[in-house]
Amino acid sequence: MVVGDEQQERLPRPAPAGIASRSKILIVDDNTRNLNILRTILSPHYIVDSASSGEEALAVACATKPDLVLLDIMMPGIDGYETCRRLRADRRLRWAKIIMVSAKAMVSERLQGYEAGAHDYVTKPFDEEELLAKVRVHLRMKSIEEVNDLKTAFLGLFQHETRTPLTGILGAAELLLDDVPIDTASRRELAGMIHESAARLHDLLARVLMLAELKAGVQPFEPSAVDLPIVVGDAIATTAARASDRRVTVQATRLEAATVRVDREWMTTAIRGLLDNAIRFSAPDMTVVVEVVTVDGRARLTVADRGPGIAAEFLPSLFDEFISADMAHHHDGAGLSLAIARRIVEAHEGHIGVESEPGAGSTFTIDLPLAPDATVRAEARGVLS
Repeated sequence: MVVGDEQQERLPRPAPAGIASRSKILIVDDNTRNLNILRTILSPHYIVDSASSGEEALAVACATKPDLVLLDIMMPGIDGYETCRRLRADRRLRWAKIIMVSAKAMVSERLQGYEAGAHDYVTKPFDEEELLAKVRVHLRMKSIEEVNDLKTAFLGLFQHETRTPLTGILGAAELLLDDVPIDTASRRELAGMIHESAARLHDLLARVLMLAELKAGVQPFEPSAVDLPIVVGDAIATTAARASDRRVTVQATRLEAATVRVDREWMTTAIRGLLDNAIRFSAPDMTVVVEVVTVDGRARLTVADRGPGIAAEFLPSLFDEFISADMAHHHDGAGLSLAIARRIVEAHEGHIGVESEPGAGSTFTIDLPLAPDATVRAEARGVLS
């Protein structure tokens, strides 16, 4: 059933503050008119993708990982119930909220939707205020659930990651507290051990807090037009010391001009996460290659290393926090950096990905939309902040 015509006449309201402005919604309906109406209502507030069948919805959801799915029930091919069951079975979408949409309002139909795994239900023609209210509530619930899960997962990571630095701190401190005379050089070495171990703990906690804030949607982004190679240069500069320590060269071989609209500081953090990862898994005297090119109206950044590579079965979950084939792979919280990078890139309507195979290295990619010329010109005149 097509949504009522009167809803097409309503003007979009300002986007609600907070997480809503960065959340992704997938709308699924076989009626193009319904899709257009829902997109008109939701796109001022959220990043919106669409699908016209259950099969397409599964493919799009797998690629974009939406925060919420508005799912029509009556569709050709697999219906909404079966689509819902398959979405719920995908671990990568375990936090996504699903709201069923139908022209019917029978209790039996609602119960069938809940049994399939849906979280809520709205009927067509729906009330726009109710729809937006339900979307906001479920996105807030998703955020809370993710943060709570992050806290639980962090306890396991914390136990693993803190064992070595805490041992270093306690051991060195005990030696300094002993009455046995210690020469200046040894005292300085022990103090260095304490400082290095404390710095590792501080960095781990900082990354966890950053990820929690990104997941909760409370980190403000202040985008402005900037040439992506400049941001890349910022990121390379922040990793220079680490690369030097590991005798790894970071080489920017091709940096095409590509003006993007991003929060420069946050995007630098995302790119640094990819560089840190490449440096960490590169052997001494190897080179990490960085490039920026423009492809089909988008800026594409690649970070390529010649490290050990990643097995194919782990690639789909590589950017998920605390997901690893072996907890030891989270050395220095490495998994957190990739999860943080994904959150930042997707908040800027970008895409992050990786291609890799064991023994052949890995190539990480960030795709971002190019800034419209009008926006760039206006910001150059100081019209926009």
